[in-house]
Amino acid sequence: MQPGTWTGRIATTLLLLAAVAGAALATLYHVKGHQVAAATVFAKQSISETENQIPEHSSQAQVQSASPPSDDETFFTSMAEMEVSQLNDGVTLAQWMDSRGKRERWETTKPEMLVGGPDEECLSMQRTDALPSGATVVRVLYFYPPLPSSPFVFPTLKGSALFSTCTLAWIRIEVEAPTPEFGQAMLRAVSAQFTKMYGNTVDDKRVSLRRPGLWGQDVFCWIPHAEIVANYDAKPGLSPDAPGQLLGGPVVRVFAQLPNIGDSGNRSPALRGDLATQQAQFRQAVAAAGAEPALSQRMQTLYEVDTRLARRLEDEVEAMCKIHCEAQDLPKPTGSDWRDPLLPLLQDWFNTLKSADTGRRAASLLAADSLLSAFGSVRPWDQFGTEQSSTPEQSKLRTALQELGANFETGFEDPSYHYSGNWLSEARDLDPDTEGGQLALVAWMSRGDGCQRAGSVIFREVISKGEMLLTKKISASTAAQVHFMVGDAYSDIVAIADGVDANGAYTSAVGDEAESRAKALQHYRAGLVLDNTSEDARDAWRQAWHLSAGLVPGTRYACFGD
Repeated sequence: MQPGTWTGRIATTLLLLAAVAGAALATLYHVKGHQVAAATVFAKQSISETENQIPEHSSQAQVQSASPPSDDETFFTSMAEMEVSQLNDGVTLAQWMDSRGKRERWETTKPEMLVGGPDEECLSMQRTDALPSGATVVRVLYFYPPLPSSPFVFPTLKGSALFSTCTLAWIRIEVEAPTPEFGQAMLRAVSAQFTKMYGNTVDDKRVSLRRPGLWGQDVFCWIPHAEIVANYDAKPGLSPDAPGQLLGGPVVRVFAQLPNIGDSGNRSPALRGDLATQQAQFRQAVAAAGAEPALSQRMQTLYEVDTRLARRLEDEVEAMCKIHCEAQDLPKPTGSDWRDPLLPLLQDWFNTLKSADTGRRAASLLAADSLLSAFGSVRPWDQFGTEQSSTPEQSKLRTALQELGANFETGFEDPSYHYSGNWLSEARDLDPDTEGGQLALVAWMSRGDGCQRAGSVIFREVISKGEMLLTKKISASTAAQVHFMVGDAYSDIVAIADGVDANGAYTSAVGDEAESRAKALQHYRAGLVLDNTSEDARDAWRQAWHLSAGLVPGTRYACFGD
């Protein structure tokens, strides 16, 4: 999914922020379907507080020397040093506007290609200059929402006041390097200065793995208060992971980011595989099913074996795939204690509970669904065979589980069979007035996997079923979780109305944006009263912050085509 284009909202936000610096306040909103027109802050041109001045941008043809003049090295190094040092100061957008926005000429921009995901940052500021030799240098500063901190208190500010608290968290600088000698000299100069300031360089693969396309052939890396990288890239833009180089052609690049920058963006609300939460949910379902103790204990034991094994293999695969990632070479489980008991246990489980009341039946279906999902997560591409081929053992297991009522399907461009989750869907609709039915409904909402089916409008179902559930007698912790999920569903409507549905998956209006924004905030506020410390509360706070600031929230239940 690609986000919708940003428009007058960016220029608007800058005007709003100018109020912080004493300028006039103007309230604008974006106009869908147009590229953003850059809003410019005009002021005295300056790199630092010294008297050195960078010439206005001039033609690349002026850069002819095989190695840069010393002035180029001095100016570029000073520029990089000044911008990177700001990451250590926690500079907010209001502070930056007050100290530099009135003196320097910068353009507000929302270049989606320059960030790791759509709409992650509040705003970015871009400036183009020329070094003494005429070499073009471009700087971009990215301001992100403040980091959430526990306890998570519902935002009391809104609009420009909230937006002004965005913090500088990522910096990118590029200077054109017309010759290898020029590039190497510039890289040596900035690397020498950063080594003097931050100590010896480190060989940190985390940075190269996260930003592979920004990784040139000559790289220096420092990790003091931020992750800082300097490199010479003779062939930028060749990697599909980095379509957003600032300049075409060979460049010397400096980029730095705060290590916890991912906690600031508006990524989709958590659909985490939180093992502790899943285990607690499973235990509740087994208890609510009311089976005999010995059978319940068998369920608990196999679930724990399968979840531990799946998590261990997942960690091994993640580590291995940093170097080599071929399916046939990935780690395989040993022994049979995780596999052999599955079918006879589920057969006994369903036979024992086939005449149970609707509440116990819902709980038993949820428990069976959780167990089969845990089993399927052990090498998920290799448990039930594929459309093209299956081993006799895989076919036999799949057929026997289908006789118990389990459905299997393949994914998009994925020939492997996977359990479809139909037992959970059945449990969700059995009886919302019982403990088992409520557990199943909450589990279904938390998984948010309705996108497996074409034309899904799962966020509508989450709203209707969630708001219905909130009228029932449920625990405070469950109510908080439901409030957060219903808030996420309303936030999906806001995001779609704001234009994130670039592929037209939702061709008709999904709801009123202003009303949905208000309802989302209402549910987040109610949930944070009941729970202000959990990971779900952290996600809710982040969503509420974006909505209150007038930014596009993350999506959770919306389904977009490719």
